[in-house]
Amino acid sequence: MAQDLRPGRKKAMVLEDAELRSLRIPSTAHRGSLSPSKHSYLPTLQEQAREDRPQSISIRKFTESLVEAEKKEGSHASPETHVLTDLSADVLENVKAEFVENGGALNGEQFVRAMLRNLDGDRKSQVSTQEGASTRSASIRAAAVMDLFSHVDVHGESSVTWEDVSNYFIEQGMSGGDEFTVDSIKTYEVSQVKDVSKHETPVEKLVYLEQIDSLVCLSRGSRNFRLYDPKRCILKDTVPGHRGTVINCCYVDAWSQIATTAADMTICFWDSHLQLRNRLAAKDVQLCLQWDSVSRSLFSGAIDGTLSRWDLNNMTLADLRKGNHKKAINDLLMVHDINLLASASSDGSILMWDTAMMKPKKTFKGHKKGTFSLAYSMDYHCLLTAGLDQEALVWNPYVERVPIFRLKGHTHALCGVSIVPGTPQILSADVAGTFRLWDMRSFRCVQSFGGNETTLNDLNTFCIMPPHHRLAAGASRVILHDYMDEWGGESVTDTGGVTDALYNPRVGEFYTISKQTVKTWNANTGVLFKVLRDITQDEITAACVADNGRKIYLGDAKGRVQSHGLQNGAVLSVFDQHPTDISCLSIWKGTNKVFSSSWDGTVKISTDEGSRPPQLKAEFKNHRDGVTCLRGSPELLLLASGSTDMQVVLYDLQTMKFETALSRFQHVIAAVDFLPKRCLLVVADQGGHISFWRMRPHPDQWTCIFHFRNLPIINGVLPSVTEVPPPTLAVPVCALRVSEEQLVRQSEDGEEEIIDPPLIHTADSKGVLRVWTVSAMCKKRGVHALDVKDLFEQQRNGKMTSPTRGKTVRGQRTAARGTSPGASSPRLGKTLSPQNSMGAAFLTGLDLESENDIVRSQDPTRSQAVSVAQSDMEVQLLFEEEGHDDAGIISMYLTEEPNALMTTGLDRRVRTWSSQLDRLGTLMQSQDRHFKFPFDPQAAQEVRLQAAAELLEFLAPENRLRLPPLPGASSRSAHDMLLSLSSGKTKPTKKKDAEKAWRVTAEQVMQAPEDVEEDDFRMLFEQMERGSMTGYPLESKERLVKVSKARQAKQMLHRASALSKEEAFAAERLAHAMAALGGDDYGTYAAMANSLKVR
Repeated sequence: MAQDLRPGRKKAMVLEDAELRSLRIPSTAHRGSLSPSKHSYLPTLQEQAREDRPQSISIRKFTESLVEAEKKEGSHASPETHVLTDLSADVLENVKAEFVENGGALNGEQFVRAMLRNLDGDRKSQVSTQEGASTRSASIRAAAVMDLFSHVDVHGESSVTWEDVSNYFIEQGMSGGDEFTVDSIKTYEVSQVKDVSKHETPVEKLVYLEQIDSLVCLSRGSRNFRLYDPKRCILKDTVPGHRGTVINCCYVDAWSQIATTAADMTICFWDSHLQLRNRLAAKDVQLCLQWDSVSRSLFSGAIDGTLSRWDLNNMTLADLRKGNHKKAINDLLMVHDINLLASASSDGSILMWDTAMMKPKKTFKGHKKGTFSLAYSMDYHCLLTAGLDQEALVWNPYVERVPIFRLKGHTHALCGVSIVPGTPQILSADVAGTFRLWDMRSFRCVQSFGGNETTLNDLNTFCIMPPHHRLAAGASRVILHDYMDEWGGESVTDTGGVTDALYNPRVGEFYTISKQTVKTWNANTGVLFKVLRDITQDEITAACVADNGRKIYLGDAKGRVQSHGLQNGAVLSVFDQHPTDISCLSIWKGTNKVFSSSWDGTVKISTDEGSRPPQLKAEFKNHRDGVTCLRGSPELLLLASGSTDMQVVLYDLQTMKFETALSRFQHVIAAVDFLPKRCLLVVADQGGHISFWRMRPHPDQWTCIFHFRNLPIINGVLPSVTEVPPPTLAVPVCALRVSEEQLVRQSEDGEEEIIDPPLIHTADSKGVLRVWTVSAMCKKRGVHALDVKDLFEQQRNGKMTSPTRGKTVRGQRTAARGTSPGASSPRLGKTLSPQNSMGAAFLTGLDLESENDIVRSQDPTRSQAVSVAQSDMEVQLLFEEEGHDDAGIISMYLTEEPNALMTTGLDRRVRTWSSQLDRLGTLMQSQDRHFKFPFDPQAAQEVRLQAAAELLEFLAPENRLRLPPLPGASSRSAHDMLLSLSSGKTKPTKKKDAEKAWRVTAEQVMQAPEDVEEDDFRMLFEQMERGSMTGYPLESKERLVKVSKARQAKQMLHRASALSKEEAFAAERLAHAMAALGGDDYGTYAAMANSLKVR
């Protein structure tokens, strides 16, 4: 172990070496072999331990990196008050000891107490009496610890283990969050653009000339060179002229000409029309060329190691140097920020030349074999070299001795290394065709591609084309790879389209789903700050945020459902797989129930068991085709699913069984939502119909009471939406949400008008958003808010009476259960049967008398304003807005805290709206300057601080006498500390006086044992074992033990899932029985009954 490296040295490791080796740290990207030298500035944790360096440096390093990452995410806590910056090896060791003392796990209160006590640097200090800290600063620190606990407790189990905490620290420290940042490196994929030109021989050299946007291709043994269009990979020209094989080329900016060198020992110059302009004769074959715009000279490296400088004004040789390189010069590179010319030779050395004096200024020796490729990063000031070795070297151009890093991972000789300008990307490739993409900031391998995946078997060369986000590889032909950068269109949310968008009110974040990626946006500013890339194996088709706001459920195109941590995208749980792709995901808030559906009509109810595997509770196959929408109602204990088979199926969430089916629809069901207080289900279909159905426990359950159509506005007037037949075709509805919130709007006379609920929000296939009110319908038809619990009780007792029929309803639920999916409800009769209503009437659940009275408004004075026909007294259109530029809307959600609307459109945009459809902003790749979503981070911070202050007050009540902790290896005894506590003296006293002082203090503490903390119990019991409590009254000891056991029982979490009322009542009766029998002295059964969560 690390502490054995130096006897007597205080342990400075975060974890023991054995623990560090055994931890499996999830990584979303392939990590290369990091091999830092002794001069590297990126040492690993284990190397620090081996080199006997203080581990606290590493801890502070990765905690500060985490703080910096959180600053990028829009965190509002300042780094000075962030708890992670105060972590050290000693703190973590003490926290680990707290875990051991508490049985290996801590709940939220215990975790906060342990962290704050150890962060203060003094285990004797009180949580509420931190020296030099105000109440607010203490609350800020406590809030930071609470936030840390919530990040670690991703499953929401209200307790964490030391393994959970240590894994979290190490994951954050090693990654620093770099792979999730917006500017992090993406991946390369084989391009759809193919080279269809014919190649007689393999491609030997590829050079991209950005000045003329052309790709120069040099083939083996060819006296010609080719120019390709880099965008379409189409051959533009074939240029002959050399009498030997063309070897290399470069572009001469000052003359706007291409310079080529060949085996005929000449350098030729070609103008913009590819006509030969000049020819220079050399004494030997020149292998590489480099133009220097500062000295206005052309440099060439010869096969014998000679470096030459050419004066193009006079077309003569200006200077040459021979003997510095022992073998051929294979590559030249001008390093402009230090004005030196780098040369790579087959002798393995790299020289940095002063171009004016033609003298080598620096020499780099680290390759065992010849070097063939050079690259330089202007952003990070690093020189990279590659050759016949199987590793690329990273050099500090100011330090000659050794490379600062070795990029290991290739298994064959390298054919090149390159850097993408303006990015941290490093690309290296070997002769076997394998590419490796590296991150310059951490020298971590981000991607390995090519090789057997493509036809790149014998790779000779490659080059990058930054303007096209593409690289070209040369083998038997030219093969292109495209950089998968999502920043292609800044006016949209995602260039690849958006599958869904979600809002997390717990942390104030938006999540957008696209292909296999989840992006996180700041709800206050609308800025994208985190990207979780490729976190699923297949395309994501459905998503839902967990109730605790720390993880997200994702369903993909292969029917898989998994939960992922929102912090790093790691897979947390894998649910039972569906036969086909997932169509909908939903949760039952307040429980661990997860609902999922697929396009084969399957609906599943599962439980998320946290750290344990999920459990499948029920599976339904009542639909004949794919499920399009899914919605649950905890109040009504119902789950509703709509399908392309034109029916809505309802499931009982209490018995986990099929309840009934509503099958008299003539169009595909688009959306469903509940109004639980009114026992209503609202259904929208692609025929543009919105219908209202009574749900249980109402006596008129499963009947349609009202419906209207989503008609377009004609000449500024909305036709009657309830008229039969309709005056025009309805617009298909894509999404629907209902609300019981009151709405305030300005009336025509400027006064505020209060709109009573319920409100219906619809989104249609033309991208139009609407807000409707049906409060008049509810008043007319008696659809009022009901006591659902009372109705359930009446239904169980058989006392329910129907207000419309005036008789007791008995056996209706049984009849509904026995109804087949295609049966008709007796309430609506034959008029609603699909066989008898094939016209445009659809549902006719309206009163026939009111239908005869409906007349369309003909007032010409209202033609310029959006209005509702006066005869539609039961439904009113309040607001309308063109939401997504005549494009269909994929999804729509009502957000909580704050109340707003969120829509996702086929126009690849996610937009937010107020309750009155005022645009609040769009999530765009380039920030929307007018983004004003009403999320207040300061208010959210104040709520967190208030919760932290309340927790601090609970953890440390005032005016409470405390016992000091017992030192393990101190010469001062426990009764000495007790004496100092009671009398204030520090001098040792007689044993008799010390025991008397202990008893007096202990008696004062035990006067109110309910306020005693766990440490006090531990110290008192330890004194009992040591004999200091000998002769103490037995009843006081028993009382102390009883209180200790009772407090332990209260902290026990006996069940995570919710119980029914009957089960909870049985547990309470068991507790009373055990207490009556004298078998519950410590209140364990009573505490268990009180801790059970009731549905």
